[in-house]
This record gives sequence, C-alpha cells and structure tokens, in this order.
Amino acid sequence: MNESDNKVGIPFAKQRLTLGVAALGLVGLVSWAGWIAFQGPSSPSVSPVASAFAAGDSSGQSDRQVASINGMKITEMELGGMLQSGVDRAIVIDRYINKVVAAERGREMYVDEAKAALRAAEREVLSTLYTTKRMEELRKAVSDDDVKAYYDANVLDQNFQQWKVSYYLSNDQNDVQQTLEKLKKGDKDALDQLKPLVEQGDGYAVAQAMPYNLGRVVSKMKKGEFSEVLRLRNGLLVLKIEDTKQLKKPTLEELKQDIVQALALEKFNAELEQARRRAKVELG
Repeated sequence: MNESDNKVGIPFAKQRLTLGVAALGLVGLVSWAGWIAFQGPSSPSVSPVASAFAAGDSSGQSDRQVASINGMKITEMELGGMLQSGVDRAIVIDRYINKVVAAERGREMYVDEAKAALRAAEREVLSTLYTTKRMEELRKAVSDDDVKAYYDANVLDQNFQQWKVSYYLSNDQNDVQQTLEKLKKGDKDALDQLKPLVEQGDGYAVAQAMPYNLGRVVSKMKKGEFSEVLRLRNGLLVLKIEDTKQLKKPTLEELKQDIVQALALEKFNAELEQARRRAKVELG
C-alpha cells in the first residue's frame, strides 16, 4: 500500500459547522448584477434602454428626464443605482449617453445580432425581476411559527458536537486485528502508529464532515473507545476517539434571518420547479 493509499484524513485547516439552515441542499439564490439591457421602445419618445431598466428595481428614482438623444428621453429611473454610485452626476449621464449612442449604432448596423441580444437581455432583466420580487414576498410570508418549527426540527445539539479521531489503516486482516488488540491493551508502539483523521487545525470535526460516512460510527462512540475493524475501499480501518467537545448552539434569534431565507428559498424553488413542469419544453 503506497503513501496515498494509507491516508483517509480530512485535509482542511479549520472545521466550520454546517447548520441545518445551510444543509438543506437547496439551490442557492443567484443574484444577477451588473447587467445593462437594451429593449425596443414602446414609443419613439422613450429611449431603447428605458423599458429594460424600468422592469428592474428603480430604487426610488423618479421618471424625471435627465437628457434626450434624437428625441429619446433618458430618465433618472433608467439610470437607477448609477446615480448613487458616488460618481459625479454629470459624468454618469455623459457616460450613459455614450452607451445609448453605441447601443443605437449596434441596433442599426447588426440587426440580427441586436435582436438576439435584446431577447437575451429582456429575459435576464425579467428573470432578475421575478427572482428579486418573489423572494421578497416569500420572505415576508414566513411566520415566527415557521421559523421556530424549522429551528426545533433542524438545529439540534448533536449538530454542534465535534470529535477528535485517530485511525490505523492496513490492507492485511491479521495485521489490523492484531493492532486493534494491542491498542485496546494500551501498547505504546501501536498507539504511536495512529494518525489524526483531521490533519490540520485543532483536529476536531463534526460527524457530517468525516469521509466514508465514518461519522455514523463515530457519533455512537465515546472518548477513549476503539471501533471494530471497518472495511473501506482502500483497506481495513480502526478508529479511536481521542476527545469530544460540545459547542454552543446558536439561538433562534441568531439564526432567524438565515432560516427565513432558507424557507423562502425552498418555496421559491418549489414554485419554479412546478412552473418548469407545466412549461412545454422542446430541445433542438
């Protein structure tokens, strides 16, 4: 057995607890930022970018006109958060005028590409609008009872217990069995052959972070105990619990916003999946 085969440790510097909130397995909420979309105007007096920006969050901006280009209005709402970026207002408007002029040149010179870009930009804007607004609604709909029920069911004391584990690995049945017997008798040479399961940091890990589902075995053991011989893909293994410690469980109030986000995201993904099933999707 070579050196790499003779290791099962966890090579990370510091264990971080995985709370029930983060362990839901939900798809993360993607935040689409920094987009600039161009969409055709509903009338000649509105600039081609206005409707796309109006679809997003206006952040309290008014529809007051700040400039016009060939009769097309540019409004504060269209500029959105750019006016709050800290850059001088005149510079923001001047740069944006250049952007609109470039956009119109692209529309005129590259008709087919422009149409495809506009479709993609519209979908990006609308999906961002839907995600942002719907998540806001779903977060507001989460009740204190919902939060408490989730906390009680998922944020458990055992999630915050950590183990310091050492191991002996061999591919020889007789060797590992004899070593286990020596370990149980406190044989110094055998004890010196044990290696830490977590190789860095303070050596502690939560059960869920241990490789090969060893946490299921470890979580049933006490300090000083040895496991029976365990069979892995790369050999035969014996574990020893060197130490355990219980970390403080966060309070409901400390986790409330995380739980609200998790519950809202769970509902959001369920709705999106349902809408996907109803949609007639044809590939190719």
